[in-house]
Order: sequence, then C-alpha cells, then structure tokens
Amino acid sequence: MKRILLACFLLTATLSVSSVQHASAQAVTATSFSTTVNQMDAYIAAGNMPMAQATFDTLNRMMKTVLAVTKASIAGAATPAATDAYKAIIHNQIATYHSIWNLKTDLATNRTAIHAKLGEFDATIY
Repeated sequence: MKRILLACFLLTATLSVSSVQHASAQAVTATSFSTTVNQMDAYIAAGNMPMAQATFDTLNRMMKTVLAVTKASIAGAATPAATDAYKAIIHNQIATYHSIWNLKTDLATNRTAIHAKLGEFDATIY
C-alpha cells in the first residue's frame, strides 16, 4: 500500500512540475519578444547601456525558453513530418541565436545588426 501511495505521489509531483515548466515556457510570445527587443533598442538609443544590457539578458532568457519549447515540440511530435518541421525551426533558431550571441559584445556598435537578428529569431516563435 505504501509503495502504491509513494508511486502516486511521485507521478503527481512529476506531472505538476512538467506542467509548470511547460506553461512558463509558453509565456514567450512573438509580441512579448518584439516588445522587449524594442525596449532594448530604445535603451541603446538613449545611451542607457546598463539597462540595455539588462534587457538583453532578459531577451537571452526568452530565447533559451523558446529553444526549450521547440525542443519539447520535437520530442512530442506526433508524426515524422512534424518532427522534421520542428527540427528545421530549431536549426534556424540556433543559427540565429549564435549570430546574436556573437554580436552582443558591443550592443551600441552592433545595434542595427542585433535588432535585425532578433527580428529573425522573433519570426521563428510559434
């Protein structure tokens, strides 16, 4: 009886944690991402580099969340065609992420290029 109760408790805890993680991962929308990109761009334009860097850090977390959602979509795809579609998306996301990461060293100088690459990443959010 104790084993059954323990198994039920562990199953419930596991489902609860994965539901919370998936729900928070889906909180990144193309709109919220775009708004944050524009906010960072405004900070750079105003010369407020500490806030621009903090906003970039937020964008970095958002991009990692989007990548995690896509990875989960690959794992949960119902058909091979869906898996292939999600794999194509994640390859684009990763390539764009790496480009952004390489540009982040100087937000002010690379402002236009970063904004463009962040726009490309935004286009991959589903």
